[in-house]
Amino acid sequence: MKYILLAYTNTADWASVDYSSPEFAAMCKFYEELGAELTESGELVTTMGLADPSLTWTVRKTASGPVASDGPYAEVKEVLASFSVVDVDSHDRAMAIAARVADNIGDTIEVRPLPDGPPADL
Repeated sequence: MKYILLAYTNTADWASVDYSSPEFAAMCKFYEELGAELTESGELVTTMGLADPSLTWTVRKTASGPVASDGPYAEVKEVLASFSVVDVDSHDRAMAIAARVADNIGDTIEVRPLPDGPPADL
């Protein structure tokens, strides 16, 4: 079954990232190694980091039609920083991968199943 792993980071942490720091290099190395491992096992479907939240646009439905605004949709302490889709044999395996990411990166990882279609009773 496929699962999406959503990595959330603190907005203050995102704003203070030093892209030349050893910590950032270590995080990149971890993701490269994990990606290679999951590609080799056939479990990685896709993974991507997201752009800085300041580049975010939000579109909302209103009574007068859709309205676009810049910026995140709400005052938040955490923002979605990246995602990965894995195709694994069990929920436990998806949770184990998420735990490795959380342990190495320190971000909060949300794990959601990706159903193959609508519920069978529809």
